[in-house]
Amino acid sequence: MNYDMTAEQIAIKENFAKFCSKEIEPRAQMLDQASHDDVNRLIKENIKKLADIGYLGMGHEEAYGGTDVELIGQAIAGEEVAKACASTFLSCGASCGLFGVPVRLFGTDEQKKKYLPGIIKGELIGCFGLTEPEAGSDAASIKTNAVKKGDKWVLNGTKTFITNATIADVALVFAYNDREKGPGAGVTCFLVDKGTKGFSASKPFDKMGFHGSPTAELIFEDCEVPGSAVLGKVGAGFIQAMQTLEYGRIGMATVCLGIAAKCLDLANKYSKERKTFGKPINRYQEVSFKLADMMIMSDVARLLIHQAAWAKQTKDPEAAILASVAKVWASEAATQISSMAVQVHGGYGYIREFPVERLYRDAKLGEIGEGTSEIQRILIAKDLIRKYSGK
Repeated sequence: MNYDMTAEQIAIKENFAKFCSKEIEPRAQMLDQASHDDVNRLIKENIKKLADIGYLGMGHEEAYGGTDVELIGQAIAGEEVAKACASTFLSCGASCGLFGVPVRLFGTDEQKKKYLPGIIKGELIGCFGLTEPEAGSDAASIKTNAVKKGDKWVLNGTKTFITNATIADVALVFAYNDREKGPGAGVTCFLVDKGTKGFSASKPFDKMGFHGSPTAELIFEDCEVPGSAVLGKVGAGFIQAMQTLEYGRIGMATVCLGIAAKCLDLANKYSKERKTFGKPINRYQEVSFKLADMMIMSDVARLLIHQAAWAKQTKDPEAAILASVAKVWASEAATQISSMAVQVHGGYGYIREFPVERLYRDAKLGEIGEGTSEIQRILIAKDLIRKYSGK
């Protein structure tokens, strides 16, 4: 097995690192402290900046403006985006990933032509509406329903914790069309455009972290959409959602890695410059061991992410479990690494002027979003039990 990056991957890393350090990172603190209205404006600008250099088109078909970059290359670019601004990574990922990927995988030619070019250019922003107030980890218990009336569908329900809800031009919405068939055959995914009667978004949530990526509820009150709004086949929505979340878990692991890597960079730099008792604090074992642990955990996260990405792009049947493993490790590593980075900075780490304070708050989402650590462990354990039982 060769762990060296290809020439193309090295170029991706260098180009995105250079661009993001200049165009995205200087705006990260501004996004974190901006008002909700300003966040909506600033994050749209960041999305468009990344669209202009091809980030949103990675992995999408050339026919719609994308570039044929494999998933490992996407993860390499994503790490650089997340290091610069985790909120920007999250909003971009919700649009070109959580929205764009299922449209690419399951959409009709007409749906792809309608949405993907705009998503890839950053002229349209998408969101992914699965989670509900009473259906987070238990996604099969969603209450949103869809009733067929003639050649149209009527949606009723509420989605919550939706990234990009207040800035989205279009939403993917999962709803039961036949509860008797259960989630496997009774849930359908719909494409709902902004401005559709009966479709609205709540005011943004005030969150612990990721302030620069707006999150809110999507509300459907007798929202009528045409039959052409069905993504793929009627009844296939839940399977589509689960397959999409495999990509989403690699994405969440990647943003956590970006946070961790940035924390290591900042802690390393600060500990070299900060002196106590006549020498830099990185010369003290108590600090140097933290730096060592931060490097170990972040390097393992990177390897696991690339392994999961490789499995996914080569259609390895182990891809789903490897994505869960990468997501658990990277998210929990990010919370530990960000905590250590704050500790290395001492009192300054607790001050908003220093980026590690923001990164510490951002990191926690990784253990919750795209399936909690507990859910990932359930999936991993079930897979282990199945394998060792021979069934």
